[in-house]
Amino acid sequence: MSDGLWVLFVTAAVFTVASLIALWVTARRDPRRLRCAVLLLIAAFWLLVTLVTASPMFGERGQTIFLVIAGVLLVAWLAAMGMLPLLLVIDGLIVLRREGIRSRTGLLVLAAGIALLLLPGVTASLARNDRWWSMALFTLVTFIGTYLGTFLVVMLAQFVVRALFGGRRRVPDPDVLIVLGSGLINGKVPPLLASRLDRALQVSAEEALQGRRPMFVVSGGRGSDEPRAGAEAMAEYLTSRGVPDERIIVEDRSRSTRENLVNSTRLLRERGIGGPMLAVTSSYHTTRTDVLAADLRLDDVFVTGAHTAWYYAPGAYLREYIGVLTYRLPLNIGVGIFCVVAAVAMAWATSRVG
Repeated sequence: MSDGLWVLFVTAAVFTVASLIALWVTARRDPRRLRCAVLLLIAAFWLLVTLVTASPMFGERGQTIFLVIAGVLLVAWLAAMGMLPLLLVIDGLIVLRREGIRSRTGLLVLAAGIALLLLPGVTASLARNDRWWSMALFTLVTFIGTYLGTFLVVMLAQFVVRALFGGRRRVPDPDVLIVLGSGLINGKVPPLLASRLDRALQVSAEEALQGRRPMFVVSGGRGSDEPRAGAEAMAEYLTSRGVPDERIIVEDRSRSTRENLVNSTRLLRERGIGGPMLAVTSSYHTTRTDVLAADLRLDDVFVTGAHTAWYYAPGAYLREYIGVLTYRLPLNIGVGIFCVVAAVAMAWATSRVG
C-alpha cells in the first residue's frame, strides 16, 4: 500500500470510528431524532471508504472479491430502483382491487408509480430542448428529485436506527400502553386497528409474566362518517379480551397522530399517571410517530409497531414519508424556493452564455 493510500485509510478509519461513537451517543440519548439517521449514513460512507482503501492489504484476490461483492450490491440496488415504479403500480392496483377504487393509499401508490415511470422520458425530453424554460424545468426536477431521494434514504436509515435503539429496547417495562386509533368500518374495529390492539395485548401479556399491569389508553375520535368514536370501539375490543375497565382510559377527541399523543399524555398527567409509555401503532407508522413524539418533547414516549399486511405496506410507507416531510414544512418550503430560484438562474445564465 502506498503512503498516500495508507494516510487515506487511517483517516477514513478514524472518521468511521468517530461517526459510530457520535451515532451511539446520540441514539442512546434519543433515537427518535432524524439526526441519528444522518449520522448512520455518514458512518456507512466512511466505512465504505475504509473498506475500499483497505482492499489492497488483502492482495489481488482480496481486491477481486471486494469488487465482485460491490458490483453485486450495486447491480441489486440499480435493479431495485429500476423495478420500483412497476412494483408501485402493481401494488397500487392490488390495493384498489382489495379496498375499492376510493382507497387513498391505493391511488397514492398508483400515482407515484406512474409518475416514476414517466419521469425518465420527461427529463430526457427536457434535457434535449435548448430553450431556457426547458433547461430550468430540467434543473428544477433534478434538484428536487435529489433532495427528495436523499430524504427518502434518511427515512430508510431511520428505520434501521429505531430497530437498533428504539421501541421496546428503550421501554422494556412500560407503565402505560397508548394505542393509536386508525378509523372504524361500520362502527367496528377493522383488521388494521385490531392488529394494534392485539400488539398492545401481547405487550401486556409479556409484562404480566413479570407481575406488571400496565394501563391502556385507547386514543381515537369520531370521524365525520363514523357512528361513534374509535376509542369507544377500541375499549370494547380490549374488554372483550379480558382487560378490566379500570385499566382502560378512553381518549375520544383525537383526529390525528399529534392529537393522539398530546391528548393521551394530558389525560395521564391529569390522573397523576407517569412513567415510561409505549405508543402502539402499525409498523409503517412507527417512524413518523417517533419523530412527532420527539418534536413534542414527550421524553417518556417511545413506539412499537404491529404487523401490517404486505400489500398495504408500500402505500402506507409512502404516506408516512410524505407525512414526515410535512413535519419539516418550513425547511422543505425553503428548499423548494431555493431550487426554483437556482434552477431559473442557472438556466438563464446558460442561455445567455449560449
